[in-house]
Amino acid sequence: SSSSAASDVYKRQDLVCEGEVTLFCEDGSPCLKEPATEKIKISGSTLIHKLHGNHFLNVDASSVSLEELDSDGSIGFSFFIDRKTGQIEIISRWQKPYEYRGVCSVEPFPEQLNID
Repeated sequence: SSSSAASDVYKRQDLVCEGEVTLFCEDGSPCLKEPATEKIKISGSTLIHKLHGNHFLNVDASSVSLEELDSDGSIGFSFFIDRKTGQIEIISRWQKPYEYRGVCSVEPFPEQLNID
């Protein structure tokens, strides 16, 4: 049975997301768009990410999200997954600014694969 992304976030999940990343130039204009795969690890309600580190996520019935604001009130880092559709959006304005949009699915653990 296939489950939608992050349908049960309270156990450890590895999500594989297929989408597009947009990188921004020094002047803030989009420089480059390319297809990209994001691997997202969620343990309990904590995001474990190789680039962004560990973050506590807001989890409710419909979404998994996180928003960190810059000192001027603008978005510094935003992370959102729709638990029904698996759609993901990451916006990072820190270090190297980029945006990522795509769709995630749960990566099956090897021991869960049924081999007939």
